[in-house]
Amino acid sequence: MYGYIIDIVLIKYLKGNDLMKITLPETAIDTLKSILKDNQDKPNNIRVYFAGVGCGGPSFGLALDEKKEDDLTYEVGELQFVMSSDEYSQYGDIIIEDTGFGFRVIPENMKDQGGGGCSGCSGCH
Repeated sequence: MYGYIIDIVLIKYLKGNDLMKITLPETAIDTLKSILKDNQDKPNNIRVYFAGVGCGGPSFGLALDEKKEDDLTYEVGELQFVMSSDEYSQYGDIIIEDTGFGFRVIPENMKDQGGGGCSGCSGCH
């Protein structure tokens, strides 16, 4: 019985420490800073969110948003990222790639699987 209580406390402690990690190149940091500068009337947190599942696997997006109570946070290059703790527990750390035409947002554990794009199943056409 006591072990169960300790587990709950440990989970809350870990979530409170925001152990989330986001990796992105300097070009993406610069672009996101520019977006924030151009949108000063909007929240200054960058939300990583689950946008659905396509033939290439789960898709993620970025949006300017307020921090919510159950969010985890991560700061990199003076940027504050937020993500739902439920989504983080399901998908883990995030990589943001700058494609030159936008961003590719993928879970770190799927970076070698080619997720986030069309896999050629013709389901999108």
